[in-house]
Amino acid sequence: MGPWEVAYDPSNGYLYVTDSGSGTVSVINGANNTVIATITVGSEPWGIAYDPSNGYIYVANFYSGTVSVINGKTNTVIATIRVGTGPTGVAYDPSNGYIYVANFYSDTVSVINGTTVIANINAGIYPGGVAYDPSNGYIYVADFGSDSVSVINGANNTVIATILVGQLPEGVAYDP
Repeated sequence: MGPWEVAYDPSNGYLYVTDSGSGTVSVINGANNTVIATITVGSEPWGIAYDPSNGYIYVANFYSGTVSVINGKTNTVIATIRVGTGPTGVAYDPSNGYIYVANFYSDTVSVINGTTVIANINAGIYPGGVAYDPSNGYIYVADFGSDSVSVINGANNTVIATILVGQLPEGVAYDP
């Protein structure tokens, strides 16, 4: 597989693209649309999210069971965080500064504060896509194997609802 997901860092105008087949993240300068760096991360990087509170980019490495943390100022990996098995989707919650990572084969969502996992939340079967809704502070997780969406309250990191949806949901998006 090739390019998978993209995150944007407004502080420098760079786009970060997970290159799943090569275990790297490409950094694109949005001003001139050129690749300015290639950063080695874990195996099969998929999900990616930008945290404006610290300028870090969080990359879910599916086959490594880790999240690589990239410093957007230096474009270097500053930490590798062990999470569950098969991390896929990543989302940032600005209300608490946490990163939420869906672990596909662990049926959990890891909650990261900076570079530390502070909680693991049970989700449905094969959680994948993750999105944050600022209108209510909830994190929505598409549970591929359960045909459902888990709703996590970001204030206390607990699942407050499970919504049945169509077959095999993969992604979630928030539309303001």
